[in-house]
Amino acid sequence: MPNQNAIGIAYTDQVINGGTIDNTVIGGTTKAAGSFTTVAATGAVTGTTVSGTGTVTAISGTAITAGGSAALLATATASFGVFLGSGAPTIAAAKGSLYLRSDGSSTSTRLYVNSDGSTTWVPVTTAS
Repeated sequence: MPNQNAIGIAYTDQVINGGTIDNTVIGGTTKAAGSFTTVAATGAVTGTTVSGTGTVTAISGTAITAGGSAALLATATASFGVFLGSGAPTIAAAKGSLYLRSDGSSTSTRLYVNSDGSTTWVPVTTAS
């Protein structure tokens, strides 16, 4: 069924070749795929999959937190992912999560793995 505006003109195939649509939800009722060259968001970007080619930047511009903060959470398991911070990790995370330490200066203070699903992190010894 074609869309009709207030003066009764029917449009069957609308094509938008540019411009802006301010304060308009797109795909609110019926979702479909989209292709974009750049997506910028001031709030959360959510979905079952967020992917890209080249460099995908997450939380860029956010200061490194002492003790850790989430950098990349994956799967439906709560708090499972990669965390980063300065100093030894103190953040709670799922068992098997990784912590990258920005100020690690030895082979046993650069990388940690969570061993209990809480706040226990075991250092991973790396070469050189």
